[in-house]
Amino acid sequence: MNAESHLKKAGEIRKSIDLLKSNEEHVISIVELIYGCSMHYLAYGCEKRFGTHKDIHTGLQRFLRERDKEKMSIAFGILDTIRHGRWYGGKGNGKTVSESLKILNQISRWVHEH
Repeated sequence: MNAESHLKKAGEIRKSIDLLKSNEEHVISIVELIYGCSMHYLAYGCEKRFGTHKDIHTGLQRFLRERDKEKMSIAFGILDTIRHGRWYGGKGNGKTVSESLKILNQISRWVHEH
């Protein structure tokens, strides 16, 4: 997938997140959407900055670290942990959505920096 397609998908997913984010009944779905949206944003940002990107989450943290993008690597790692806890575990909702949205916003800002 090319960079612009990743950015378009991220925008579409972001609209779905905005529709669901205020409803605590959808925490698992919201976190999944945030995770997917973040991956598309990161793919776009990496393609624009480095001319290459990863289309899957496996190895994405290392890919970012190898390109001196430690903050993005850490942010995605935290999001991956949150997602894992919601999808596979029974962790409480707490501030899951707001924390995940903060990470998404951090990634989005990085993507749109020049």
